[in-house]
Amino acid sequence: MIHRFTIFPLLHLFLFTLAFSHDLRAEDIPKGQVGLSPEIFEDIRIGTKPVNETIRFYNFKDKPVRVEVSVHNWTTDTSNRVKLLPPTTQSLDQWMTINPLNFTVPPKQNRPIRFSIRPRMQPEPGEHRAIVYFTEIPAENDTTEQQTIRTRFRVGVGVYAIADPAEKKAKLHAFRLDRNTLLADIENTGDIHVRFGGRFAIWKEQDFPGSSNPDKVFPKNKENEKQDGLAARGRLNRFPVLPDTRRTIATALPRMAENGNYIVAVQDTLAGVPRLHTFKLTQ
Repeated sequence: MIHRFTIFPLLHLFLFTLAFSHDLRAEDIPKGQVGLSPEIFEDIRIGTKPVNETIRFYNFKDKPVRVEVSVHNWTTDTSNRVKLLPPTTQSLDQWMTINPLNFTVPPKQNRPIRFSIRPRMQPEPGEHRAIVYFTEIPAENDTTEQQTIRTRFRVGVGVYAIADPAEKKAKLHAFRLDRNTLLADIENTGDIHVRFGGRFAIWKEQDFPGSSNPDKVFPKNKENEKQDGLAARGRLNRFPVLPDTRRTIATALPRMAENGNYIVAVQDTLAGVPRLHTFKLTQ
């Protein structure tokens, strides 16, 4: 899978492939200008032996792209924003070698970037994280004025490595609907990041199939196919909750086209434990 990114002018765009919100329709997604594949590494097992992986960078533009690569240690803050950290003797960024660190990709082409993980000591049990940034380098013949208005990008790939023994474990303290937003209060009590993965379906109250009929609540037909009573559906925000942290993960629901009473059904999995929730929504 290629994760495409669209670049917006006048801004450096910081894109982290660490989380995914609910699905967007294809017509809602602008055509990407650069892409990464894979967009995330979530289960790399590390020990005393080297681990080798490859990221492929895609240039969908009509002109060459010059790119600089860097790798960093990171965590998340209480607002669920990525926060870069200084390296430590146990941080994954200190064990990663990337080649090349600077490169140019011709128009409509791609190139591989290889990295190797070689721990300098025995990794402590649990999760070790890094983020690999791909930052555009301005063309040398750009003037200051051109650089100010031209499109630039900075995109990142999250790398999660696990040293055994490690346990994925989390507690859902609360899950509620606040107006048009689902809020999940999650505490990670394990050694590996967790995600509140799952999906939602919004039904007109009078047409709701009932909690005992999950196959009807979440039909297997394509999401753009209409079904009587099914007003909307999508995916939960999968932002990671890191070990030893407690975070509230929010998923914004779409506005309904008609006022009335609805049932919001949520089917989720947290640390391997499946659940089904229902909420009443009035608009």
